[in-house]
Amino acid sequence: MSDARATAGETRGARGRSYALMDFLMLIATFSWAANIVAGKLVLHSMSAMALAQVRVTGATILFAIVFFMARGRAALRLTRREWGFVALTAFVGITLNQVFFIGGIGRTSAAHSGLLVALGSVMVLILSCALRLEPLTMLKTVGAMVSLVGVGVLTAGKGTHASGATWLGDMLVLVGSAAFAYYTILLKEIADRFDALTINTLVFGFGAIFMLPFSVREIARIHWRSLPAEAWWGMAFMVILGTLVAYLIYAFALTELTASRVAAFGYLQPVIAAGLGIWLLGEYLTLRIAMGGALILLGVYLAERERGEEKLLPKPIGNAP
Repeated sequence: MSDARATAGETRGARGRSYALMDFLMLIATFSWAANIVAGKLVLHSMSAMALAQVRVTGATILFAIVFFMARGRAALRLTRREWGFVALTAFVGITLNQVFFIGGIGRTSAAHSGLLVALGSVMVLILSCALRLEPLTMLKTVGAMVSLVGVGVLTAGKGTHASGATWLGDMLVLVGSAAFAYYTILLKEIADRFDALTINTLVFGFGAIFMLPFSVREIARIHWRSLPAEAWWGMAFMVILGTLVAYLIYAFALTELTASRVAAFGYLQPVIAAGLGIWLLGEYLTLRIAMGGALILLGVYLAERERGEEKLLPKPIGNAP
């Protein structure tokens, strides 16, 4: 009996240490995604949004490919013609469109606004899922979505540039980027059960980088690489390595060890961290409008997700990442 109790105690202790490690890793991923917004705003002082989007996606593609071939060797990817086409469509929506609008938006709005609008992505997934009849629409989900949308209205109310440095156009661009990512999340359901996170990330980032080239070649050619300041180089490195590769892989790994609802809880920290970093590093201001709109958005996200429980996060590969 004592041996059984000791074994049970050791099992609980090991499980507790595992949870603590996963929580720590998710904090790193959440911080990386929040800081990614600030890094992007700093880099945009030195290059256009299209150029930065191309640099981030191409850099991430190279790193994902390196990790993929180190882990998989030269194992062939066996996809049908339909699957290749579906992966290409998914990449265009979730990588190309998402990054073009997201990076174009963060240059025209504040870090706090960006973090809150990205957090709204899970509500957009809910709305699209219900519209496509992938899950039932309940009263609590409806109330949650409406509260979040009211929060967006409060957040974006007013004309011109706010004291926080946010503009209506920037907010709308980030919102469109979040909508593209929400649809991408739903599309991933078709292939998420057939391929692991590393394979899907490698494929979609590769296609996304290719699709972005026609729109960014001229912008890339205009960059004077030798004259870029150190903050631009550090910002790009952060976005590619920590904000993309490391954060996405941690997220995918965490979902194999933690429940989806536990992982999702870290999403509430992202806008808070982004706002804090914006105030500290960019000299932004926390206004009453941001506080009120942010509170409504996060409350709506909580209400909308409450009924979804453990099935809230649809695919394994990627979370609601900026």
